[in-house]
Amino acid sequence: MSTSSKSWRVIAISGTPGTGKSDVGIAISRLLGVDLVELSNLALEEGLYVDYDNERTSFVIDESRLRERVRKLALEKGRLIVVGHYSEIVDDDILDKIIILRINPIELAERLSRRGWPAKKMRENIEAEFVGVCTSNALSEHPVEKVCEVDVSGRSLEEVVREVIEVVSGIRLCRVYVDWLSDEFIASYVLSLTSTTS
Repeated sequence: MSTSSKSWRVIAISGTPGTGKSDVGIAISRLLGVDLVELSNLALEEGLYVDYDNERTSFVIDESRLRERVRKLALEKGRLIVVGHYSEIVDDDILDKIIILRINPIELAERLSRRGWPAKKMRENIEAEFVGVCTSNALSEHPVEKVCEVDVSGRSLEEVVREVIEVVSGIRLCRVYVDWLSDEFIASYVLSLTSTTS
């Protein structure tokens, strides 16, 4: 399957942990016959980190080295699917689109709870989704026409993959449109979660 006649090097998939980035990335990689790079795995495998944050139980990546490594891989492979919640680090001149997977924070809470995440880490990620941190980060590094949100709430993997392919292909509009902040029910839920897990 071809996304378009236009040449591209990298399609990035971002989103808060729990939105399904890896599953979507794998499916799209297979559909397009393009190599997949998971940023966290690459950073760990090649030692592209500077520290370990015990409080957040995660590695602190060496952003400049990881960015350069992704660039080198993109030039070697020709095309890449890059997956990670900080995939805005991909250089703009090799990026075609960055897809931000968005999910209703209430559904995200259910997913992270099923994974057994600690309350504090859950709260941080639910709040990040609520205010759109991944979208904001992408917009700080790339022009708005390259930043495309896809709402995955209540949808199957097949439905999400189809939409992502249509966005990348230009069949569907690339746009930033998700706004959990204006939903009073979601807002009150997130506020209640913050007060009960602090």
